[in-house]
Amino acid sequence: MAKNKNTDNPGTQSLGWWVSGGLVVVLIVGIIVGVVLWPRDTTTAPENTTTPTATATATEQAPTTAPTQAGAACQTSDADQTVPSEAPETVWKTHPDQMLVPTSEEYGPSVQDGNLWTCFERSPTGAVFAGPNLLAAMSQGEVDSAVPGPGRDDVLEEISSAGSDYERPVVEGFRVLAADENNATINYWMTGEGTTASYGLDLVWDEGTGDWRLNFETPGDHPRVSILEDTSPYVRWR
Repeated sequence: MAKNKNTDNPGTQSLGWWVSGGLVVVLIVGIIVGVVLWPRDTTTAPENTTTPTATATATEQAPTTAPTQAGAACQTSDADQTVPSEAPETVWKTHPDQMLVPTSEEYGPSVQDGNLWTCFERSPTGAVFAGPNLLAAMSQGEVDSAVPGPGRDDVLEEISSAGSDYERPVVEGFRVLAADENNATINYWMTGEGTTASYGLDLVWDEGTGDWRLNFETPGDHPRVSILEDTSPYVRWR
């Protein structure tokens, strides 16, 4: 099992899926071309009652409101291109979107400003960190979180009509299907309320911005969401 080198504090997030007859019916407040945003349970839970929700973790540090100084992650030319096989040292922070996202001094995001946190290392590990951060930014309508194209336009159209009262999924692990310094295809293991899912994302190194960006222009749904029954191929991240 992979080592877990993370810094965090307790918190709770949940997800609302109804699984019936082998089909996954997603209760949606907003859909971003397959990016599932789980509705928040607005009922009041009794005090001192244990609920079957997944436990997320976050640092007490509030999201920065001004750019941090660019660190080693930005456009690293001599970065290690090895695909990560164990969990990198990670600090989990709460993004302005309220999704818990991974951060690292080495891999990024080195600039944590507003909704779009940027400046990731140009490496497979940098791409792993970029995925959840860019997903959170896209859910806030950040156009620059993805490369231009009709796929991104569809995403933004969905976002404009979606509400904001929803719980975010919890990232538990990752599986790099393919990655180099230019492109990455990564599945993320996410959980909530006892349900486990796979989120498949495509990323591309954008020469214009000198950073990783989501790529919604490849064939198929984005991201590719499915129930995950076997997590053994994944690297546990938290």
